[in-house]
Amino acid sequence: MARKAWERGGARGFSLLWVSAAFGEFAYSTSLIVLPLIVLALTGSPSQAGITGFVDAAAMLLAGLPAGAVADRYDRRTVMLWCQAALVAVFGALALLLWADAVSLPALVVLALVNGAATALTTAAGEAMIPSLVSEERLSDAVAMSAARTYAGQLAGTSAGGFLLAVKNTFPFVVGCLAHLAGLVLLLFLKRRSPVGGAADRPETSGRGLMEGVRWIARHRFLRVGLVCATATNFFFGVIYFIVIASAQTSGMNTGLIGVMAGLLGVGGLVGALAAPLLQRVLTGARPIFVVLWAFVLLTAGIAVLPGGWTPGVLLGAIAFTAPTANAYFATYQLLLTPDSHRGRVVSVAAIASGGGGAIAPLAGGIVLDLAGRFAGLLGCTAVMAVIALLTSLSPAMRDVPKPEPTETPTDAQLEPEPEPDKATA
Repeated sequence: MARKAWERGGARGFSLLWVSAAFGEFAYSTSLIVLPLIVLALTGSPSQAGITGFVDAAAMLLAGLPAGAVADRYDRRTVMLWCQAALVAVFGALALLLWADAVSLPALVVLALVNGAATALTTAAGEAMIPSLVSEERLSDAVAMSAARTYAGQLAGTSAGGFLLAVKNTFPFVVGCLAHLAGLVLLLFLKRRSPVGGAADRPETSGRGLMEGVRWIARHRFLRVGLVCATATNFFFGVIYFIVIASAQTSGMNTGLIGVMAGLLGVGGLVGALAAPLLQRVLTGARPIFVVLWAFVLLTAGIAVLPGGWTPGVLLGAIAFTAPTANAYFATYQLLLTPDSHRGRVVSVAAIASGGGGAIAPLAGGIVLDLAGRFAGLLGCTAVMAVIALLTSLSPAMRDVPKPEPTETPTDAQLEPEPEPDKATA
């Protein structure tokens, strides 16, 4: 009876966290598409229009490690409440400035800065909280549902952002302010979720405390190899996406069709996230990672050689469909393996590594497209991903994954990297 009551309470808590985060994802995606357009209208400079996106991404990456330490040291619900309150304030202030026709580039940059840093903090605290809200048997489903929420928020936010901006430039930020306010109110009904352990077990905000997430991942071969795969996959997917979109634009393809290709990517990811719980029951062990890598190779080759204006969008959507199953498997294993006192920092390190690969992909994609062209560039990405897929498939770290046995707060000796075996493992 007590177990059933706890599970009901945990399910309610996860639902509150999920819906609150969905409002945040919606507001974040809305601002991401609207801010550059407002800067462009304000300054008339395409280069300045990219400043807000750069500041947002930089703030998110730079805040990554500190965000994980904060999530491990302080009550995670309180951290999220403060972040939501800050976002309500800056979104509301910017809406007032736009309504009064008094907005400036520095004000837009401040919003991007707060947006990126607060999102990093909220993500670290929210993801680290998930294992305390659901049972171990439901953790994989919860991770997959969180991925579905992200895709849904991105689709809804980008669509609504353009529509609201067309009506009046202040509307996207009024709606964003209300969305963050709704997320804040929902979090008030969530119980406090402090990290396990006393104050002595919680990290200091020193360099050593911040780097313990890196050292924890370095200690486990599966996490190391899996994170390298995730980073490489995100990077090459970003390169391929840029090559497809940029080459379509330069070839004179209709902008509406280009938009449809981008939309198919989001739809594929959303459907894949919803299907991930079922697919994980079929693809046991690390098989989801192998399937995603080899599907990535074959579909990228198809983008390079198959004709048709719709083909790249459909194949990009197919790649996006396969990714959430592998992501859910890796994230679930990572959360189960990591003690609660370190989950925030480990989540942040993983987000920085995989997100950093995606952040530099457009630059690399532009260079590849200029130097090699569309066909050779895509085949080159296919060849490199085939090598990565082969090495990963042969890696003992991925083929023989031990059952995670999380410990409580590890000692310094436990955090030292494990000795490498004689033969190459990855």
